[in-house]
Amino acid sequence: MALVAGWAYLRERFPVSQAGAVVSAYACCYLLYGQIDGHQAVHWPTLIGAMTIVLLALVRRIVDDVDDLREDLQAGHFSAVDGGRARLRGLGIGALIAITLAGALNATCSPALLGMSVGIGAWFAIATALRGTAENHSRALEYVIVETCPAVLLIYSYAVWVEATHSSLPGMAVIAIVGLFWTTFQFWSFTRKIGRAEWGPWGLDANGARPVLVLFLLLTAIFNALITHYAHLSVGYLLYGLALPGFFIALVLRRWSQLPAQDLRRVGAAWAGMPFGVAVEVGVLIAVLVSSI
Repeated sequence: MALVAGWAYLRERFPVSQAGAVVSAYACCYLLYGQIDGHQAVHWPTLIGAMTIVLLALVRRIVDDVDDLREDLQAGHFSAVDGGRARLRGLGIGALIAITLAGALNATCSPALLGMSVGIGAWFAIATALRGTAENHSRALEYVIVETCPAVLLIYSYAVWVEATHSSLPGMAVIAIVGLFWTTFQFWSFTRKIGRAEWGPWGLDANGARPVLVLFLLLTAIFNALITHYAHLSVGYLLYGLALPGFFIALVLRRWSQLPAQDLRRVGAAWAGMPFGVAVEVGVLIAVLVSSI
């Protein structure tokens, strides 16, 4: 019964497409680290890292669902005669299993990766708890606390690369790679619900969300330029890395100019959500492949 419930949860809340997106971002980061270092190296920690990053992303999903449990009950998204205690217990067990598996896998590599994997899983819960206190004081502080979660998940990819290669990279290069995929994730997070009545990321209205989206896209352009420099990628990648966010900035501004502010919540956009992230990853993969030929 527990296995059936767990499988149903994964299909609904953490489908294969999400796991694949997490692994592809990890792979892009890892390849860029190798590109900057001058050679690609795949060892046991590389594979462990790919499995771990999926487990940790699952922990993040579970922690978010625990945080949303009360609202889900009130909204009637599922019935729970026990006030949600059984669901809460199931989510807690699932998170514990995922963190335990992540720790066990990383223990086969080094104590450092073991500590980091378990620490990241614990931080997700801590950040969510801190969010509850921060929201009474500052929405900006709440955002900073919560969005450290995807950042530390991306930094884990660098820790794995260091463990696998026993090498290191300039700090600014690591910041550029982590920053690229962090801002890409933020763009997805802010736009994925465009067209739904509840859309309004972090309490922003339509006019407030527009400059934030443009800022994320400008940051991806800056990070792409830095990556081109450190990874010695082609001019073609630099042009792509600048043109892609520029194109999406044009799409964002075009949408806001065509629709009245009150309609922005109710009209979807084909470019919202995944397309930008997919385009970023495809560009990275092609650039690394071309540079190795």
